[in-house]
Amino acid sequence: MGDGDKRLSRRRLLRGAWVGGSGLLAAYVVGCGDGDGDGALESASPTATAEQTDVATPIPEATAPNILRWGELDPSGERPPARHDHSLVTDGRSLFLFGGRSGDEELGDLWSFDTEAGTWNELSSVGGPAARFGHNAVFDQARGRMLVFGGQAGGAFFNDLWGFSPADGNWANITELSPLLPSKRYGAAGALDPAGRFVVTHGFTDTGRFNDTWSFALEGAAWTEVSPIPPRPVERCLMRGVWDTVANRFLMFGGQTTDRPFLGDLWALDSNGWTEIETEPRPSPRNLYAIVHTGSLNMLFGGNTEGGPRNDLWWLLPGGVWAEIPVQGEGPSPRFGHDAVWLADSNRMIVFGGQDNSGELDDLWELSLVA
Repeated sequence: MGDGDKRLSRRRLLRGAWVGGSGLLAAYVVGCGDGDGDGALESASPTATAEQTDVATPIPEATAPNILRWGELDPSGERPPARHDHSLVTDGRSLFLFGGRSGDEELGDLWSFDTEAGTWNELSSVGGPAARFGHNAVFDQARGRMLVFGGQAGGAFFNDLWGFSPADGNWANITELSPLLPSKRYGAAGALDPAGRFVVTHGFTDTGRFNDTWSFALEGAAWTEVSPIPPRPVERCLMRGVWDTVANRFLMFGGQTTDRPFLGDLWALDSNGWTEIETEPRPSPRNLYAIVHTGSLNMLFGGNTEGGPRNDLWWLLPGGVWAEIPVQGEGPSPRFGHDAVWLADSNRMIVFGGQDNSGELDDLWELSLVA
């Protein structure tokens, strides 16, 4: 089979994955830690093993061709200030934007975006976490709350955990509920496990980079270190994490480590520990990208590379097959430090902000599927 045939086959496979998949984005943010525990992340399904990492998951081909298209959203009224290194999560209808930084200023504001009305609204941040960037955030759908962990402000690093309830507009400090806490960190990778755990791994402080992994039980409100025995991904930060619901495992790509500002390796964590997934082609080494899970596959957009910011789009199937996907329409500028969510009901990814060669951004983009 020639290269053109391989590309066509891969695109057909991915089209089928998009059409057949549904599901809400769990989380994707950045990490740092130093642990030597001998535990492993327990999988909700014993069938998800390291042996599956090099086999592409069979997905039915779409019945009709489909096209991805970028479009810039134009919210009415006031919009959040430009920023990067923030967090963006969704409850399925509204987006929730928290923190980040603008130049040397740390931000602690909270905004919601109504995807149906097309409007931003600033919410109260009174009683909430201190201003910060490089934190991890997820939306706990079962309990109707956004969770925010860690981050950095100036020379200070955090390991606190906060919950925000859109229903009543209140923040709650959850930190003191757990007898054990991860060390303070910025730029960790985090994701929400559908089994009811908030997983955070790796990251950075002024003492160095880490490779430990922690799990917060949403029901019991307690942190547990689940760092598996080696091999583990090298200590790193400035990467994202995502929970792959098809293979039932945590995925982490790239980031940066000591003397290597741009990493390009892909790792999976399940009940057997960490496994490196080595397939080609793959995205160029990078950090501060955005990644979402659609219910069937994972999509990576942009990030910072040795050659500067990128605006390329890659799809990753559960079996570890990467493919760069062409998109119609003029898309976002090359950028890093942005964040994105996946809206399952409307089959689209929404991206906010980040930084490009002109500075920090406040733009809002959607990547949608059109027949």
